[in-house]
Amino acid sequence: MDSRNRQLLREMREATSYAQWRQAAEELDRRQGYEDWKADEASDDYDWRLIRSRLRQIRRYREQHDVAKLVHHLRQGLHWNLGNLGSPSLYAHAHVGTKHLVGEYAREVASALQWVCETELPELPHAAKLKFFNDIALSYGRSALMLSGGATLGLFHVGVVKALYRENLVPPIMSGSSAGSVVCATVGTRAAHEVEDLLDPDAAYYHFWRILPMRDILRRRALMDQDQLRSAIAANVRDLTFEQAQQLSGRTINITVSPAGTHQQPRLLNYLTFPYLYVREAVLASCAVPLLFPPVMLMTQDEHNERVPYMPLLRWNDGSLKSDLPILRMRRLHNVNHFIVSQTNPHVLPFVSAQREPGERGLRNSARDYLYSTVRAQSKSLVDLARQNLPLGGGVRRTLDTASSILDQDYRGNINILPEVSLWRYANVTSNPSMEAVKRFMLEGERATWPRIEMIRNQTLISQTLDQCVRLLEQVQPLPGSGERLGRRPGLRVVRTREQ
Repeated sequence: MDSRNRQLLREMREATSYAQWRQAAEELDRRQGYEDWKADEASDDYDWRLIRSRLRQIRRYREQHDVAKLVHHLRQGLHWNLGNLGSPSLYAHAHVGTKHLVGEYAREVASALQWVCETELPELPHAAKLKFFNDIALSYGRSALMLSGGATLGLFHVGVVKALYRENLVPPIMSGSSAGSVVCATVGTRAAHEVEDLLDPDAAYYHFWRILPMRDILRRRALMDQDQLRSAIAANVRDLTFEQAQQLSGRTINITVSPAGTHQQPRLLNYLTFPYLYVREAVLASCAVPLLFPPVMLMTQDEHNERVPYMPLLRWNDGSLKSDLPILRMRRLHNVNHFIVSQTNPHVLPFVSAQREPGERGLRNSARDYLYSTVRAQSKSLVDLARQNLPLGGGVRRTLDTASSILDQDYRGNINILPEVSLWRYANVTSNPSMEAVKRFMLEGERATWPRIEMIRNQTLISQTLDQCVRLLEQVQPLPGSGERLGRRPGLRVVRTREQ
């Protein structure tokens, strides 16, 4: 490697903005011949002939103004991961992006959907158009951003959200567990125009930890002061119910909590399942790591808009113990089939941080996948054997139940954003960070996200455009006496794209 290439790699590692990182990465791609690779449509990583054919059909139908064929083609031809477009292998070659055909296809489909949505078409009256977009949106699926637990390491999530927000790529559906719930709820209880201010490290409060005196530790059976945690959450999260938060922010936030007792299942809290629950107590419960904090009683809004306990006999704690990434529940509730995961759980990182994406080719990655799955399966079998056959007390049994749940979870998604493992990060897991440490965590989150930006852009553009089209059409009412003709309406703002 020559000196200029080494300098470009150093500039990428030390960049403080996506523009700086991308400029260096694009030059490095040109110098290493990857621009020619991007321009060549052919690859064994995806069905390029199918994608090229469908791209040409969409363009031809639009140019010919053949609405019937275009609508028919889009209705039954739009599928997530068509031709293996979602393969991580497509993004394992160049430093920025992938084959130009991949981005061209996503942009052309989004442009065609926007055209159908905004254009008054006699062949497609308003009611039929709304049904068309609802059906495609349901069939195609949606993307979600999932933020794991991780205590202070969760500040990495703030950098991830910041990088995605500045490229207009934050999905409208988010989930958070433990530390991730704080970031998720902070974003999800603010209007869209307020999010930028939250990404300023000087604009939030990060002192979540305070050790209790020994007499309080013995009395409360917890090491940390929950009042301090409660105050820190209140400084970041607005006091809203899940329904109110969804109406204000337009985002669907999901918070996971685990039961403190037996005979209960972990819960995914959101505006559909628990519309009247207050977000602050949900976050407090999701952050209540056993031994560090006592379990939490949730609060809800009654029919008189009064704050009252929700099932006062029940207590809840750390959401990441049994549902760090609630993938199955998100699929069922929100039609999500594409997951962007920011993973910072200290006990998970050593097993997943060395890998790029699940299923990526190569003997080394396959060996890691095999070793990871084997060790996890064997460990869970031993824990389950002890749970089912040994005479155990209630406390030990609950500990083994938690261990089994941790081992049984899948901690990766379709796109994974991971910090590097280092002693410095582990040393700061349960400490109040200095402002310098806060900025370092956030910048690391941004830098880890930048190489994934084009992958996320290409894989979320169509679903975000569908969501926007549905919302716009649902707001539009036909003019009185004009049949199904659309009235005047604001223009559709499609997710910003970037030419590769």
